[in-house]
Amino acid sequence: MIGHITYLSDASMQKKFGRDQQDEASAELFPNFQVESYLNHQGDTFTKRFDANSYLYITKAVDFFDLSKNGSLIEGFSGVTAKYLVISITSDWLYPPYQGQEIVSALNANGVDAKYEEIRSQYGHDAFLLEEGQLNYLLRGFLSQILVSDIMFQNFYSVSRDETIENASILMVKKKVNHLPVISEDGKLEGIVTSWDITKAVACKITGLDEIITRNVKYVYAGEKIETASSIMENYSISALPVIDSENRIIGMVTSESISALIGRFG
Repeated sequence: MIGHITYLSDASMQKKFGRDQQDEASAELFPNFQVESYLNHQGDTFTKRFDANSYLYITKAVDFFDLSKNGSLIEGFSGVTAKYLVISITSDWLYPPYQGQEIVSALNANGVDAKYEEIRSQYGHDAFLLEEGQLNYLLRGFLSQILVSDIMFQNFYSVSRDETIENASILMVKKKVNHLPVISEDGKLEGIVTSWDITKAVACKITGLDEIITRNVKYVYAGEKIETASSIMENYSISALPVIDSENRIIGMVTSESISALIGRFG
């Protein structure tokens, strides 16, 4: 019950309950105000699905969690290379806006591309659930600036068209990948082979990789937006794209998993 009142702001609690009393108010130790009944209900429901002892561990984890290093947020964020969007909520008591502003200041001090935004709401910490319009707007604006180069894998695995299906299959299993770009001696993209291609080849007793290569490969450039890569994957029902340079040399791979981890289900 104590924790619950930190999720909502004073203004939202006042609007929802104010000092309205139950129909039968009394001086006894029973809920007199509507907000008491509400908090009692929330507390009772919570204890039925949550082990109270877990709070001991959660509190300990919170106590030990520290973004700073040697007492300095700037030092704590040294070495960070990712772009940041920090969003605060104007009425949030749990994580007040000044903390988000301090994070952005520390990131900027390290030369990191960091942006600060605020959701204006009277719903307190719960606004991230209730103000999805504002949240989605801010996320879309931020993600529209993210490029393929920001999320592509540069340490990718590839094969030549002279490779055997057996060796390609072993490489996929060992490296836990489902796509292998096929490249020439000078690093140019010639095609792609998937685990599904290899499965079909084994069923048909095909041994040469060259026979199952998909040569009409969809690809993206490092400077394109991730929205472009996502659209290509969705339109052609594929889960990975080679990233090439202006001379058709492959320089990375971008997968649907890496995009999903970044954008989730927004939009």
